[in-house]
Amino acid sequence: MFTTIWAKSSHKKHLWLGAFYFLSTFSLLGQIPTYQFQTLSGVNPTAHPYIQKHLFGHQIAADFNLQVQLKTFDFPSKDSFKFQAEIYVDRDSILGPQLLYTYKSHFKTQGFKTKSGHWEEMAKLSSQSLKSQFAIWWKNNWDKDPKLIQEVRVEFLPDYAPKSVDEDTVFFGQKKLDWTDFKAKPYPGSRFAAQIFSNFEYHAIPRIERGILYLPIQVKVYMLRSFSWKKENLPDRALDHESTHFKITQQAANQFKDQIKQQKLRPLWYESELQWWFLDAYRWMNSTQKNYDEATQHGINLMEQEQWNGKFK
Repeated sequence: MFTTIWAKSSHKKHLWLGAFYFLSTFSLLGQIPTYQFQTLSGVNPTAHPYIQKHLFGHQIAADFNLQVQLKTFDFPSKDSFKFQAEIYVDRDSILGPQLLYTYKSHFKTQGFKTKSGHWEEMAKLSSQSLKSQFAIWWKNNWDKDPKLIQEVRVEFLPDYAPKSVDEDTVFFGQKKLDWTDFKAKPYPGSRFAAQIFSNFEYHAIPRIERGILYLPIQVKVYMLRSFSWKKENLPDRALDHESTHFKITQQAANQFKDQIKQQKLRPLWYESELQWWFLDAYRWMNSTQKNYDEATQHGINLMEQEQWNGKFK
């Protein structure tokens, strides 16, 4: 912003830039939240009382308390004045203050004989300009800036399972496994009869609407044919063993979804929390797969195999 200020005689009127922003009292989700400037820090402490006087209003209960950091407040020459401030929001003690907005202005001053005699006047002009410009920014960005998200709403889409089967990937629920799905060559010297490669993952594409982050999540549970193998002439019970491995993977995915449904994800931490519960389900899957193989002796113990088949129907 660039503005010229002409100094007049001692009877001059004060110049006003911009307009005051009156805090709204909206606090419902989906409506414009309120804010207030709460703390000031930065360069030129001498000017801080003047800026606080004109920038900070009566402290009220607001949805967001903002911090102002003064970066530049100085007369680089007798004919100009520069002002720069950054506005931060601090919603989490670990993440700390996060930058929301940077404001810069350059005033041309004509006829100012001394700097010290105009500190308060420039503080008032700068503060009013900052308030009016930030009010515009807030109105246009409060509902889309990730740092201002007020709530996370999760929606689970049906698990990914297209009607047509891919050449290499079989998604859980597409078809019943058979030995033709095991296309890789057996590992040389392996003492096992077969091995399935199964896995699960999730995909989420967030969108922000009026301060609410909507998070549709879709889980994919699948086996890869090119990494799954078998030896020749195997009985059906061997296929049952591998199929239960696939069902354990599906159960891990269900546990992941159940955990998320029970949580209220925090706006600034939802990505980390999703990863946490995903890894927790993944650890459960790996541990259960290992326990399953040990208990059934990789399908040799028929009684144990029947019990595990019953657990994961």
